[in-house]
Amino acid sequence: MPMTSLGRTTAFAGMAAFALACQPARAAVGQHGRECTSSTNSVQQLAMIENADDDGFQCLGLSLDGQTVKAIRLETHSFASARGHRDAEHVVIAEFLPAVLESSHGAVLDGVPGHDAIILQGNLSMLPGKQQLVTSYLYNGITGEYRSCRITLDRAPDASWRLVNRFAQTISHIVVRTRQIPLIGAFGIASLEGACS
Repeated sequence: MPMTSLGRTTAFAGMAAFALACQPARAAVGQHGRECTSSTNSVQQLAMIENADDDGFQCLGLSLDGQTVKAIRLETHSFASARGHRDAEHVVIAEFLPAVLESSHGAVLDGVPGHDAIILQGNLSMLPGKQQLVTSYLYNGITGEYRSCRITLDRAPDASWRLVNRFAQTISHIVVRTRQIPLIGAFGIASLEGACS
């Protein structure tokens, strides 16, 4: 399961990673000029998700078979310095089949074992039309409190897939805002701006 550098560097033991990245139907550029892989016939990018405190990002998309959604696709980009040279980019791709999203636990998009930071659940039926999804995020890692919001996967006017928030706005960029305790660090996610704002 992917984990961002926030999860690796947080001073509060046992806290989860809190970054998730997504992108629109074409290669989107994030706040650091980084891009998701371009969409193809078999992959469509939906949204880029960046953590306000992290250089890494994730791209949330779909694996397609024609017009049928086969899986939710998560492309995690992380960066590490290589002997003082430019950052070396490392990309990990995970796919979550419909059965995983439909399970009682859902697809864990980010976190560490025992502390699932971001979870996506829903029914990806093979029928055309809108699909309701629920995004849950670890609001308080100390108490284990989660917050959630509904998002919709549906068709844009050009027939491509898109994510839509509760205000009927297309979600192409999500910023993960963490909750911080002075001298301790991150202990939860305050909001997923763009998706749950």
